[in-house]
Amino acid sequence: MSNLQVTVEKVEKKSNILRQLKVRVPAKVVSSHLEKGLREVQKTAKLKGFRPGHVPLPVVKQFYGEDVRHQVFHDLIDESFQEAVRGEKLRAVGRPQIETPDHKTGAGEHDHSIEEGKDLTYVATVEVMPDIEVKGYTGISLTRESTKVEKSDIQKIIDNFQNSQAQLVPITNESHKARKGDSVEMKFEGGLVVGDKVEPKAGMSGSRLLEIGSDTLIPGFEDNLVGMKKGETKTFKIDFPKDFYEKELAGQPASFTVTINEIKEKQLPELNDEFAKQMGYESLADLNQKVEDHLAQEKKSESDRKLRSDLLQALIDKNAFDVPQSLIQAQARALAQDVAQNLKRQGADDKTVQEILMSEMQNISKKAESQVKASLLVEAVAKAEKFEVTAEDLEAEISKMAISMKAEEQKVKEFYMSNPSRKEDLEYRIREERTLGWLLEKAKIKDAK
Repeated sequence: MSNLQVTVEKVEKKSNILRQLKVRVPAKVVSSHLEKGLREVQKTAKLKGFRPGHVPLPVVKQFYGEDVRHQVFHDLIDESFQEAVRGEKLRAVGRPQIETPDHKTGAGEHDHSIEEGKDLTYVATVEVMPDIEVKGYTGISLTRESTKVEKSDIQKIIDNFQNSQAQLVPITNESHKARKGDSVEMKFEGGLVVGDKVEPKAGMSGSRLLEIGSDTLIPGFEDNLVGMKKGETKTFKIDFPKDFYEKELAGQPASFTVTINEIKEKQLPELNDEFAKQMGYESLADLNQKVEDHLAQEKKSESDRKLRSDLLQALIDKNAFDVPQSLIQAQARALAQDVAQNLKRQGADDKTVQEILMSEMQNISKKAESQVKASLLVEAVAKAEKFEVTAEDLEAEISKMAISMKAEEQKVKEFYMSNPSRKEDLEYRIREERTLGWLLEKAKIKDAK
């Protein structure tokens, strides 16, 4: 911990979440830091005519003084600011805006103002954590969604299993006309319609197997295949959607010539015990039961998630307060990073990721603000109710985590307990879980009809 000598001459409350501090660092501290900075540079300074590390201090000052002043300025600002907020017991968040008599953060080419023999004075404007007197947090009215599993939900999963094991069998009837649900092996050639000509485009020609009605291709394409027979060729015109992902094709008229080489239909396996065993279950009854159990668990998880979400939204609605923008921005960056990673996992390139992030930024920021508000309110409830995390609570949570991760408990314990930041995060999660559980116990919950 720094013991830097700092004087806070004035603290102004600009708003509930904004403080302005006038800070003074004595001239002797400035001078000692400048000398220390020069001596550090002297150790490695290389100048013609001097051995490395033996350049006289005045010469070091002549050649490197400006760089040292620049670095010492920033070091002193950082250290003295931390000491100032610690002394004033402020819970500062984000980076402060710094103004010296002739400098403001981010302005000007020379962002330093420090001289030997002179005090360093500056004004720091910084966001602070809001003091929240949370109210209306017990007896919140909530509705729990139904977790009942319908037979149609079970059948939909069973149908998917059945479809996954289906075989495509050629239709031998020469007069059969392709219909939705059939799969066709087709050859196609296409291009954009320009005047009375068709200009071929890369990617608009080729061969593929396609299930009619799967909506794999642009809207309207698959509809044109309905009614075609094996060996038949058809030419049709169709427009690309106006919001098509390839901008040069979006909204453009196109022409395609398609030849059907083969029409196939699905042959589904019979739903019986043998089918269930092939899928890894004991019997068809076991398959149905396991599917029902899985859906019940999913519905319960979703119902619990929504109940918590509704609880937190109700808390937000009952408690209006200012939120530091730096917290919202940090959370928005984390959410945007999650979105980007998910998109990349789905195969999106960097350009597409950036375009989607730009279009979604408003929604991401709104979600970030709600999450920050919810987090601060839950913490305020925990503080009001004096919920504390004990050593026993930590032990129990670590034990549970070790079982879940199938890891050695001692190693999990060392991971969290050896790092103050990780331990603090774990304590926060435990306290948050306990507080949310307590809030739900105190809520008035009715089941949806």
